[in-house]
Amino acid sequence: MRRRTFLSALATATASAPITANLSSEVRAASGGISPVECYSTSSFLDASGGELTDSSVIAVWAEDSATNNDGDSNGDATLYSSGTSIPLVTADSNVVAFGSTLVEDGTNWQRGNEEFVLNTWDDELGGSGTVLWDEGHGQHYTLSKFSNFESYVEDNGYSVTATSTLSQDLGSADAVVITSPSNAFTSSELSDLSDFVAAGGSVFLHSQSDYSDYDETANLNDIASFLGLGFRFNDDEVLDTTNNGGADYKPLTDELNTSFAYFADRTGLGLDKDKTYTVDVTSVTDGDTVDVQFSDGSTESIRILGIDTPEKAANRSAERVQEWEGIESLDYLGTWGSNATSYAQGELSGKTVDLSFDSEEPVRDVYGRVLGYLHYDADGSGTRDNFYNRNAVRDGYARVYGSGFSHHDSFWSAEDAARSNGTNIWRQSDPANSTEIRNRAVDNLFFPTTASVKSVSGAVADSRVPVYAESTATQNGGYSYGSDIPLAAVDESANVAMVGSPLIDETYESSEGFAVDTSGYENFVFLTNLIDYLSDTSGNVLIDGGHGQFDASYALSNDDAAYCQRFLEGIGISFEQSNSLDTFDLSTWRAVVVTTPVSTFTQAEIDALSTFAADGGAVILVGAGTAPSSARANLNDLSSGLDSDLRLNGDQVTDSSNNVNSDSVIPTTTAFDTSFPLFDAYDGSTGGGDGGSGSLSVAQIHADASGDDTNNLNDEYVVFENTGSGDLDLTGWSVQDEVGKTYDFPGGFTLAAGAQVTLHSGTGTDTQTDLYWGRTGSAVWNNGGDTVNVYDDSGTLHTNKSY
Repeated sequence: MRRRTFLSALATATASAPITANLSSEVRAASGGISPVECYSTSSFLDASGGELTDSSVIAVWAEDSATNNDGDSNGDATLYSSGTSIPLVTADSNVVAFGSTLVEDGTNWQRGNEEFVLNTWDDELGGSGTVLWDEGHGQHYTLSKFSNFESYVEDNGYSVTATSTLSQDLGSADAVVITSPSNAFTSSELSDLSDFVAAGGSVFLHSQSDYSDYDETANLNDIASFLGLGFRFNDDEVLDTTNNGGADYKPLTDELNTSFAYFADRTGLGLDKDKTYTVDVTSVTDGDTVDVQFSDGSTESIRILGIDTPEKAANRSAERVQEWEGIESLDYLGTWGSNATSYAQGELSGKTVDLSFDSEEPVRDVYGRVLGYLHYDADGSGTRDNFYNRNAVRDGYARVYGSGFSHHDSFWSAEDAARSNGTNIWRQSDPANSTEIRNRAVDNLFFPTTASVKSVSGAVADSRVPVYAESTATQNGGYSYGSDIPLAAVDESANVAMVGSPLIDETYESSEGFAVDTSGYENFVFLTNLIDYLSDTSGNVLIDGGHGQFDASYALSNDDAAYCQRFLEGIGISFEQSNSLDTFDLSTWRAVVVTTPVSTFTQAEIDALSTFAADGGAVILVGAGTAPSSARANLNDLSSGLDSDLRLNGDQVTDSSNNVNSDSVIPTTTAFDTSFPLFDAYDGSTGGGDGGSGSLSVAQIHADASGDDTNNLNDEYVVFENTGSGDLDLTGWSVQDEVGKTYDFPGGFTLAAGAQVTLHSGTGTDTQTDLYWGRTGSAVWNNGGDTVNVYDDSGTLHTNKSY
C-alpha cells in the first residue's frame, strides 16, 4: 500500500523556484543520459569564502528546485541557501571531484544513475583505467569493504582499487585516491603530499555526507579543499527534498546536471534492465504479494509482485486498512485471508523457476528498494511458463488490484470485478450494500489542502458558478489575482464539468495515516459527492483516472491515495474505482470521472471518450493543486478546454494564516459557501444522479441604472436570474425584494429549466419564459447607488441574495 508522508504531500507548498546565477539553460539541463542520481544523506557546497556557491564552472550537479538545506545537527554551523539559489551537490576543480554524498555504498538503489555517474567521473579524470587508492588511514567509517558492489563494477571497467592506511607512502604508485569523510584530520605533511600528487596530474575524489547527528567531518575535508586552493568548500548541512526523492526526504533525486561536464553518458550499470526478462528461482515466499528470488549469477532480490495487494497476515494487522477492501470491515477476516493468500502463493510459486519481467509504466524498484515485477510460471507441468501469477491471484480471489499506473491495471480490474461479483474466496464476505455509513452529514466546514484557485479563460469566474470561496483572510501567490472572493471550486453546467482547486480527498490528511490532527470532522467527501450528483444526469459509480502519472505525483491522486473517500462512497451505495485507459474503458455505466492533476497529457482519443461521456450526462470533476508544476496544470487545463469548458486551474497557491488546519497556512479551511447550490446537505442522492436533479436560483446580473431617466425607462432596469441547478425549478410562491421591502412575486406555475435565465424588468410588459415584468410605473426599484437583491423561496426562507 502507498504510505505517503504528510511532508511529501506538501512537497512544493513553500518552495520557490530557484535561480542559478550566471548559468545558461543550455548548460543546466537534464542530460538524457543517466537516470536520476539519488544523493542519500547529502551535504551541499559553498564557495571558497563560505558563501553560496553559484559559479557554474565548478558545479557539476545541483539539487532539484524543490530541495532545501538545513542545519541537521543544530550546531549553527551550516550556511542555508536562499530560495533564489540552486543547491550544488557535486563540484569539480583542478583534478578534484567532490560529492556531497557517498553515492555508491552497498545498498544503493542501482536503478538510479549513481554508479554510472561516479564511474563517468573516474573515466573523465583517468581515461578509463588506472590504480585508485581508497583511503582508510583517517578513521573513516566508509571503508572500501562498504563499497564491494561498486568495487567489482569499476574493476570490471578497467580499474584496480586498493585500500590503504598509509596514503602518503602509496601515492607514488596511484593514479587517483578516494577520500570519504575523514574522522581524523590530515597532517600538514599529508596535505603537502596530496597537493604534490594533484600537481603531478593525480586525481582526488572526495565524498562527504550530511551533518545529521554530526556524522560528517566537514572541517577535515575543508582542510583538504583549502590546502589545494579549490574553488569550493563543503557545507556543514543536510539537503532535503520532499518532492523528488528515493522514498524519504533525505534521499534527494536530481536530474539537474551541468552537461558541460562529461559525467552523464548512459552506460551499463548495476541495475536490472527494464527491457529484459530474467529467468530466476523462487527461494522463499514471504506472503501473497512478496517473494525472494535468485538470479543465475547467484544474486538475490526481494520481488514485490506488481499491481496487486494481498491482505496482511494477522500478525501484521496494524499495517492493514479495511478502507482498501470493498465491502469488508473485519481486520480478523482480512488476517485470515492474508494467511490464505500466502498459502496460495506458496502452492503456486515455491521452488519454481519463473520468468521475471517489468512494466513500461512503472519503475523497476519501489521506494523501499524492492523489485516491482511480473511473474510467469509453469502451473501444470507443461514446461511453458505461461501462467501470469499477478493476474491469477486477483482472478482467484486472493488479491485486490493496486491503484497505481501499471499498464495492466484495467484488465486486472476486470478480473477483480468478476471475482467480487462471484464472491470468490476473500470476496465471500464482501457486502458493500451494507457497509457502515461514515461522515455523511451537512457540510459545515471544508478544508482545501495545497489549493489553487479557479478561474475562467477570460479571468474571473462568474459568482453564479462558484459554490465555495476561500475565507476573506486568504491570500493568493501568483496567477490571476482576485483580490477578494477567491473561488476554490466552480461549475460549468453546459459542459458537465467542475474544477476544484485542491486534492481535497487526499488520505494524507487522515490521522490514521499519520497526519498530526484529526480531519474527520470536515465534510470534504460529502461536498465532492454532492458536486458529482449536481452535474451528473446519470446513475452509477465513480471512476478516478490513474493513467496519467497521478500515483507517483505528490500533488495528484489514484484511488489508493483516497481510500477513506472510497469507504465514504461505499457507505452511501457508490463504488469508487480506477481506470488507466479511459479511451478503451466502457464509461457508459458510470456517473462521474474524477481527474486529478495529470503528469502526462491526455490523447485526443481520451478527450473524445470523456467528451462523449459528458455529453451523455456524466460528470467530469477536474481536481487541481496549488503545488502542481505549471506543466501539470497545463495538462489539466488542456483537458478542460478539450471538454469545451472555460474553467481553468489558476497559476497560484491560496494560503490562509488565520483559517486553516493544524496552524498550517497551506491547508485553508472555509465556510464561505453559496448555499443556493444544493451541495451542502448530507448526501441523500437528491441533487442529481439520474433522478431529475433539483433547481437552484442565482442572481446572474443586476442592471440598476437604466439609460436616460430611470422612471421613463423602467424596462432597462432589470435583474437576470439563472437556474444553476441540475433540474427544473418551479418558482410558484417565490418572491424578490429590495432592501426596503419592495416585493415582486413570481407568477404561479412559472418554471425555469436547468441552466436557463429569466430577466425581471421593473416596468410593464407581457410575461414570457425569458422576460418577466414587475409592473411598476413612475418609480424605480433598484437604487443606482447600491442595493440588495433578496430572493425568498415558497416557504419564505431567504434562498439567495446579492448586493451591489
